[in-house]
Amino acid sequence: MKLLSTLFLISLFPMVYGEDSIPDEPAPGEISATIYSHFNYGLNPDHTSGFEVKRAYFGYKRELDSHLTAEVKLDIGSIDDESEFALIRRYAYFKNAYLSYHRGKIQTWFGLMDMLQFKIQEKFWGYRYIYRSYLDEYRFGSSADLGAGIQYSPSGKFTTDLVLSNGEGYKSLQFDKVFRLGTGITYYPADFLVVRAYYTVHTAENPQMIFTGFVGYKREKFRVGAEYNHQLNYKFYKGHERFGYSIYSTYAFSRKWEVFARYDQLYSNILPEEEQPWNLVEDGSSIISGIQFTPIRFVHLSLNYQDWVEYASNGNAAPFLYLNIEVVF
Repeated sequence: MKLLSTLFLISLFPMVYGEDSIPDEPAPGEISATIYSHFNYGLNPDHTSGFEVKRAYFGYKRELDSHLTAEVKLDIGSIDDESEFALIRRYAYFKNAYLSYHRGKIQTWFGLMDMLQFKIQEKFWGYRYIYRSYLDEYRFGSSADLGAGIQYSPSGKFTTDLVLSNGEGYKSLQFDKVFRLGTGITYYPADFLVVRAYYTVHTAENPQMIFTGFVGYKREKFRVGAEYNHQLNYKFYKGHERFGYSIYSTYAFSRKWEVFARYDQLYSNILPEEEQPWNLVEDGSSIISGIQFTPIRFVHLSLNYQDWVEYASNGNAAPFLYLNIEVVF
């Protein structure tokens, strides 16, 4: 694994400047910010409701020369534990802090970078401020991590990528010798169609592996996507599997108005000599549907319905009405 890591890192930066060459002057940087906020109203008997600023991002990106780019981004939001007290606290994390090199058909990253496991699915879904994409929502993998990555695009129809990371996510430090290796292939057979396959392995005695497949179809006013995800040896427990799919679609009536819907299912397997799935308490399905209004390019508003239904016989449903707001500037 050490040899693989060394060779991989060496391959990331094939930069060769002539002895007498002078790097370009840095281009002006770009400051960015994104805010996710919402109001929710519970349709359950106690009608739980409230306002919340769910997340905010602040970033700065700058092209250092014609090939090098650096970016730093702060993520301000809740920590990942489930207690009600944790959810009202806010913490600031570095979401990105990386150097990127691009030349021709190759692009590389080194540092705290976005993972590529569900980047295409998240963009195709298009409503991150309302609901996270499948792999992110059900914690199959982190959206960012410390590591290095390389992407090669031999043509406009075909892209391959390889990422080596700590595997701990961007909110945790690395305290072990376990790494995560991910590789993916993206194919565009036509302008309106994209196919993506991705595989990750988290090295350990019982390696945690994830297989992902995605297909997206997009026309001028309509798009529909479907993905299937399968995780083996969850948290390195041998034989513990999680799997499921997500289907989502959008129709745009105009530049300002569009409707959308999504349906997820999450399952776990039944272990030998057991009668129920090992993670039945977390298994279930979700429904998200609503309408989005874009008054200006920097603001999105959505009135939508969200429901999570637990599969356990004594499980509950959690139906809510949401008013979500995204501001990007």
